[in-house]
Amino acid sequence: MSATISKTRLPATILITALAATLLGACATSSSGEARGPAPAINQPERLLAHARNVQAEKGCDKAIPTYRVIAGFGEGYEVAQYELGACLLETAPTTKQAALLTQEGLFWLRRAAWAGNARAQWRLAMVLSGAPSPYAENVGAVPAEAMGWALVYKENSSRELYGLAPVYPKVLNHLNVTLPQSAKAEATTFAADFAEVKMAIFTPPAQDPSVKKADKLRDQEHRRPGRRVTQTASR
Repeated sequence: MSATISKTRLPATILITALAATLLGACATSSSGEARGPAPAINQPERLLAHARNVQAEKGCDKAIPTYRVIAGFGEGYEVAQYELGACLLETAPTTKQAALLTQEGLFWLRRAAWAGNARAQWRLAMVLSGAPSPYAENVGAVPAEAMGWALVYKENSSRELYGLAPVYPKVLNHLNVTLPQSAKAEATTFAADFAEVKMAIFTPPAQDPSVKKADKLRDQEHRRPGRRVTQTASR
């Protein structure tokens, strides 16, 4: 990859696969088979994000990645999910046989969130692309000019101070200052000066058929009906 900093090419559309439906169905049931209530629907990204974070906290990044993928595809307004997906992918990659593929995907989502203005994604890219030792950069090829560019963009990001985010590590900045030629530093400075946010298109879920809505409502009512589990147990 050249030192030239350029916008990451974005796919024309983000497809939400059938895997999402399988995952969401599984969310409603515990390992013992006991119902936990209606699963978050694919058109409820806020609930999905909360679910993904709970899964990550309880079971680790690798289990949360499928749900994060769904939310990240919603585009503008869900940059935090894009960041968390990218970070999780980089964390998980070294432990899998698909390390290179997951690393590439992780960097894509971090860049996508960074271009949209997410400060944490900008910080993470500055760290992992610098070439300096940093967490979860094991499979990441160094792109120091880009790292310097994101460090400068992050420094001027107004949300950094608003949320009390830490500066880029001094050791990383020192490494970049020592290793980068003057031309690359100038390139990074120009990149930061010209930076303008580019957000992903908002995904609009297809309208649900009224008959499907009615069936879902009846199923939820049946699910909540008192004595349902007792009746099922007695009938076995």
